[in-house]
Amino acid sequence: MCRGNEMEMDEDIRLLQRLVAIPSVSGAEQAIGDAVEAEFRNMGLEVERYEIGNGRPVVLGILRGGRPGPALLFDGHTDTHPVEDYLGDPFEPRIEDGRLYGRGAVDMKGGLAAMMRAAGRLKSCREKLAGSLIVAAVPDEELLSQGTAFLAELGVKAQAGIVGEPTGLKIGRAMRGVTHIDLTVTGTPKHTSSWSGDENAIVQMGKILAALDRELPERYERRRQELLGTPLFNVGLIRGGGKPNVVARECTATLLRRDLPGEVPEMVFGELLEIAEKAASGACKVSVAESPIQRRPGGGKRLPMEVEPGSRIVEVLKHSARQVTGAEAEDGMVPFWCDASILTNEAGIPTVVFGPGDIACAHSREEWIDLKQYRDCIEIYERAALGFLG
Repeated sequence: MCRGNEMEMDEDIRLLQRLVAIPSVSGAEQAIGDAVEAEFRNMGLEVERYEIGNGRPVVLGILRGGRPGPALLFDGHTDTHPVEDYLGDPFEPRIEDGRLYGRGAVDMKGGLAAMMRAAGRLKSCREKLAGSLIVAAVPDEELLSQGTAFLAELGVKAQAGIVGEPTGLKIGRAMRGVTHIDLTVTGTPKHTSSWSGDENAIVQMGKILAALDRELPERYERRRQELLGTPLFNVGLIRGGGKPNVVARECTATLLRRDLPGEVPEMVFGELLEIAEKAASGACKVSVAESPIQRRPGGGKRLPMEVEPGSRIVEVLKHSARQVTGAEAEDGMVPFWCDASILTNEAGIPTVVFGPGDIACAHSREEWIDLKQYRDCIEIYERAALGFLG
């Protein structure tokens, strides 16, 4: 361990404050990319910088060990959720009762800062490392994940990865996938003086949604998996009709479905269509298709992922967490989808999710991160890198 002194521990907090103070809502990551690059250079890391769009840099800080060996990838996103309804100044970091408040504090500038600080500390003992530590600061995770997708397209090579999303220092080695689905009912427009409910797309959509709510939970329960549980679905958006005096010709419901490993689009869409057609009137046409909402460029999918429980990165993180906190980190699934799926499925890098803070604080009106957990995470990352590359 290249243990930090008291001055370095103060710098741990100052770095997080500097990052939180930089506005970086998705689509405006230029300033924070510049700042991260400067921090990497001040740490003495090799720097590679790429642009995925105007003002949207991908910045890599690379620490090469004294001997050849594997590579470990730390991945953290620089963009944040919007701030329109934030309480107070979202970019004025405030420390109170052991917490640091500000937009992005937990999602995920805390994780990114912890990864950067761990790499900076390891610089002084790089000769102990066999291989390389790569810290990737990427944009666009909150929208289309184009930053990490660029890493996969670039061909970044590593034997394992950690994404620093907030997990409360638990190891997330599995997640459900995400599919956005448009379910559309098409009826017959006519004057309401001579209408039938069988021809009204909105009326028929109501019957379909009731049938989905009734039938899908039982079907999903039969597919339950030990780690990830069942698939999930949510109807989040409905639009249809045109005027009160015209029978609605069309109604579309947009669903978000959380998928299990092994589920394929043909099965998912076919199941929805089967239930919908059975519930709807024969006077209406029903169709199911992938929604364009948040569709990743190039046809990329938000696939489920799972890393084996005995994999080296899981074991190294468990050991490192035990050394720092005195307790072994739990491992399991995370309830959200994130860039770890892209690294695992598209880049071929087995990647887990592990970071400081509570995901429930993400996107909130008063976002915060626990500073003790943040400090512990820096040391865990540092020990994990030493363990994996030692």
